[in-house]
Amino acid sequence: MLDVFITVDTEVWPRYTDWREARLARDIERDIYGMTQQGEFGVGYQMDVLDAHGLRAVFFVEALFAMVVGFEALTRLVQLIQQRGHEVQLHLHTEWLKWIEPSPLPGRTGQHLRNFSLEEQTLLIAHGLANLQTCGAKNVCAFRAGNYGANLDTLCALARNGLRYDTSYNACYLNSACDMRDAGDLVQPKMIHDVGEFPISFFQDWPGHYRHAELCACSADEMQHALLQAWRSGWQSFVIVSHSFELIRRKKAAQCSGPDRIVTRRFEKLCSYLAANRDKFRTVGFSQINGNPISTGSFKPLCSAVHRTAWRVGEQLLRRIS
Repeated sequence: MLDVFITVDTEVWPRYTDWREARLARDIERDIYGMTQQGEFGVGYQMDVLDAHGLRAVFFVEALFAMVVGFEALTRLVQLIQQRGHEVQLHLHTEWLKWIEPSPLPGRTGQHLRNFSLEEQTLLIAHGLANLQTCGAKNVCAFRAGNYGANLDTLCALARNGLRYDTSYNACYLNSACDMRDAGDLVQPKMIHDVGEFPISFFQDWPGHYRHAELCACSADEMQHALLQAWRSGWQSFVIVSHSFELIRRKKAAQCSGPDRIVTRRFEKLCSYLAANRDKFRTVGFSQINGNPISTGSFKPLCSAVHRTAWRVGEQLLRRIS
């Protein structure tokens, strides 16, 4: 049985000029709840589809924004996710530091968590964890850095805060935001500094090039084939990444132009596929596996086929012009 983690980075970014006065209200409606003129396509819609198929997801909720606009929105979000039977875990975007007053790290800013020392990372993670717990989050045991911007110090900082799992390792970002090259070539989970590192799953889509398992980055056929190949190869886990705003079309301006029908269909097909193949896959949260041993072994990266890549490229072009 392959453990499948459907993970949703749940976050907001200020685009409206009055975001401070409005406490991010319209930005939250767009980025987290996915409100469009055709309906909502954010976390509520995602949970509706998941629930209809009897699946479980992990929502990595960004927790520093509450230190800028207050805890009401974060509390509402945490409670909504948990009431629906899904899991809340910790997500941090250190870009919020420039607006937090008083700052937990006066004079320090940075786009990625890896830009900070071990002691600073430990403090920032502690603040984020405390924020989630203040808002009622239960069984927080896992973490993902914003932008995948972690390094090995991040794992030490997580261990100091009692968090057992991380899923910041993204092989497709190792030469940019993610500074975890020293962890080696991770395909499956590995214990590092007393933390279980669960890499985001990926596959080779053409020779020498990898594609990570993200809804907006992969076709439904690519995702299904990768899952089936991982199951046949005896993998322990398969980590899929998405975002709370991934099913809507966001303009450069503050407004969104409606649902992204291609990505929405991908999500619905993924859920249908997982539900139809319960003999092979089970969707899980990190609190469910807390304490379970991480298997060891040598695993090779997955490989897709040219025709699947070509179909996805065509879909992506259609998304841009539609």
